[in-house]
Amino acid sequence: MHLRGFHRLQLSAFAFILLRGMLLSAAEVETPFCNDPQLELRLVAAEPQIMTPIGAAVDAKGRLFVIESHSHHTKPDYPGPRKDRVLMWADSDGDGVPDRRSVFADGFHHAMTLAFSPRGALCLVHRNGVVALHDRDGDGVSESQSKVLELETTGTYPHDGLSGIAFSRDGWLYIGMGENLGAPYTLHGTDGSRHSGGGEGGHIFRCRPDGRELQHVATGLWNPFGLEFDRAGNLFAVDNDPDSRPPCRLLHVVEGGDYGFKFRLGRNGLHPFLAWNGELPGTLPMAAGTGEAPSGILLADHAALPASYRGAFLVTSWGDHAIEVYRPKPSGASWRAVREVLVHGGQWFRPVSIVAAPDGAIYITDWVDQSYPVHGKGRIWRLAAKRGVEVARPDAPGRPAAPNPAAERMQRLLKANSPARARELLAGLDDVDPFIRSAAIHALSRPVLQPVALKATHDPHPLVRTGALVALRRANYAEPAPILRRALADADDHVRFVALQWIGEGRLTALSDAMDAAFNAGNLSPTVFHAYLAAAELLAAPTNGPSSLPSDAVRGKIVERLLNDDTKPAGLRAMAVAMVPNLRDRRIVERLAGFARGGEPLLRVEAVRTLAGATNATVAPLFQEIALDRANPAGLRADAIAALARQSGAGLGDLTALLDDPAPAVQIETARALRTALDQEPVRAALRKECDSLAGSGSALAEQLRFALRLPDAQRPADHAAWPAMLQQGGDSDSGRRLFFHPQVGCAKCHPAEGRGGRVGPDLSTIASASDRQRLIQSILEPSREIAPQFEQHVVETKDGQTYTGVWLNAYLDGSLLLSVPGMGQVRIPGPEIVSHRTSELSLMPEGLENGMTVQDFRDLLAFLLSLK
Repeated sequence: MHLRGFHRLQLSAFAFILLRGMLLSAAEVETPFCNDPQLELRLVAAEPQIMTPIGAAVDAKGRLFVIESHSHHTKPDYPGPRKDRVLMWADSDGDGVPDRRSVFADGFHHAMTLAFSPRGALCLVHRNGVVALHDRDGDGVSESQSKVLELETTGTYPHDGLSGIAFSRDGWLYIGMGENLGAPYTLHGTDGSRHSGGGEGGHIFRCRPDGRELQHVATGLWNPFGLEFDRAGNLFAVDNDPDSRPPCRLLHVVEGGDYGFKFRLGRNGLHPFLAWNGELPGTLPMAAGTGEAPSGILLADHAALPASYRGAFLVTSWGDHAIEVYRPKPSGASWRAVREVLVHGGQWFRPVSIVAAPDGAIYITDWVDQSYPVHGKGRIWRLAAKRGVEVARPDAPGRPAAPNPAAERMQRLLKANSPARARELLAGLDDVDPFIRSAAIHALSRPVLQPVALKATHDPHPLVRTGALVALRRANYAEPAPILRRALADADDHVRFVALQWIGEGRLTALSDAMDAAFNAGNLSPTVFHAYLAAAELLAAPTNGPSSLPSDAVRGKIVERLLNDDTKPAGLRAMAVAMVPNLRDRRIVERLAGFARGGEPLLRVEAVRTLAGATNATVAPLFQEIALDRANPAGLRADAIAALARQSGAGLGDLTALLDDPAPAVQIETARALRTALDQEPVRAALRKECDSLAGSGSALAEQLRFALRLPDAQRPADHAAWPAMLQQGGDSDSGRRLFFHPQVGCAKCHPAEGRGGRVGPDLSTIASASDRQRLIQSILEPSREIAPQFEQHVVETKDGQTYTGVWLNAYLDGSLLLSVPGMGQVRIPGPEIVSHRTSELSLMPEGLENGMTVQDFRDLLAFLLSLK
């Protein structure tokens, strides 16, 4: 035994004796609830025996290896140790539960995951590489390491580099890489093979277990922290979501797959050239949406579970405090699944890694705390069948999978490398199955098949033309201009979209004239319109700067051109109205006012909604005029009243007669708006009079009036805990939309939705894709319970006594900080002026938002948020 190892074991033995007396008992730890009565969850270890555990693996002897993280967002006052280590847990008393701890290896920085190779070598993935840990003398201590992969990059964020790892049956090591915050990188294999990039999304790579033959497999992910193969050799990954494009994903990963995300186009995930569920040509959909922050995935066949779990995947959801089950069902050449919750815990259950032991037991590491910085807490849980429950033997052979002709066809297309397969490949491009189309696109991107792809751009079938364009772009075709000029005039939206995407992302400025000519020809769908706008902004952005930031100048020029062109369709002009970037321009305000007064209904609505954000003195009389005219549609009048409420109370006193309007939407919106004018005695008198006339009524208007006048209301929840029961159903999404932008509720001060609103908090335009009613209720009632790290509140105090509170955007070499501060926009604070800088445990979203709403208001707001998909 090495002397170093001997001292380690002495120390570990002493520490184990000392810590065993300090170990939390199961009674002190709330055990998460298992929804399957056949299974039981048991606490194996807790702090201080284990702290902030992440990756785990079990060897053939049943020994459990766990990464104990000490370098993840470490705070200055963290007591240490300062390096990550791998702990080994063995079963000392033969009861089948690991209970003896020792240090197997240490000295790591940003260690993430573990996996055993087919030959039994323990591979550790850290942010910037993969190493094999060797214990050749079998003493339980790793005496050496060998490098497998190395990630060369300036990226330093802990968990957006290399992470998920899995070994295939045919001997390949598969590795996941996160978006790396868009930083340039080169991933090196041991034989000189490498892959470079920067600005893309996350990737899947593969290599031999010793690091040879590095190959790129798939792209367009965010952060694939967990990888796993099914029994047929299909690779699945759990992928975290961008800031504003939920949900997180379970993905079926295939060769050449593009899953839609590119970091260079903005981390919120909402750019028109980004996809998240196969929305764009050439991209692939998810197998399922998962819970928040999925971190580990395990094929249930590796465990001793009831036969009903055969073929299912178990997934840990760090953010939802859950272990989920997904049972993939064939869907064409791929799979689909739905989320089932197997285990659900409280806020102190943060499962990360999930692995199976040779005896069939499942072990789960638990980060415990929502805090990203290491914090000294940690748990390990054991999930297993109860005694007497009939289970399938781990990795026992099962029934052969039914043949899947679509999957077999996909594999044939992926291998195609001869023009003789042209007819088969073109048929693949024209298939309705996105995985078949993806395989054909991947094959056609090979140099030998470039002539086939070029010819296919003339094909009579739109899907074939579209796929051919995608293939040529992936192949970096050297002379795209003639093809793209023709594609811009194509009758098919998808073909034009791909052409615009290629021009914009490729910065093909020489094609600006052709792009503008296509735009001026009209006949633009919303998809093509937004693609044109995105492409124009990319062409105008500096080539050495962030291209994801919208250019107000470019957008303003295009929008103004549309506003002044009466020959364009009303729907197209309405889209332009919704995107007006500058309401300080008097000419634009006047043009919008003209639209609001009369014309196409959709154009009127969008004009009123956009003008609501203006501070021009002419807009308040306009809103009043629209609101008072009963010939206008009720929805438009209600929008005008809501817009008037945002104009510092101007003109609201003249609306009191609308409390008796025949349109309920107008009545409700008038009562809401008048809350902002209670300093006016005529307003208070009108509210009291209307309220008296509705005495004893349970109507929504009566509720609004009692709330405005601060009168007792028996229908209102008596305390904070009573709210959820009152909010389980009902709500008007149109009314909720107006409430979202209402000054007394204030959601839009920080959050954008549907292209309007502040830019401090996350964009809520797709919030319903990941949040159900219960989660939305909780996030509004308890905004500080879950705060994503990128939206933590930073509090900066300066020498002149100023305090700035906002979201951190950037730090500069001179010590200056850039914050996004509500009501102030982006604020750069000079480093020498900063006295203190700390993060707050409170959310930027204020507590007590429900105190500014009636019960029906809250229901309406929920209905609006649930409509944002």
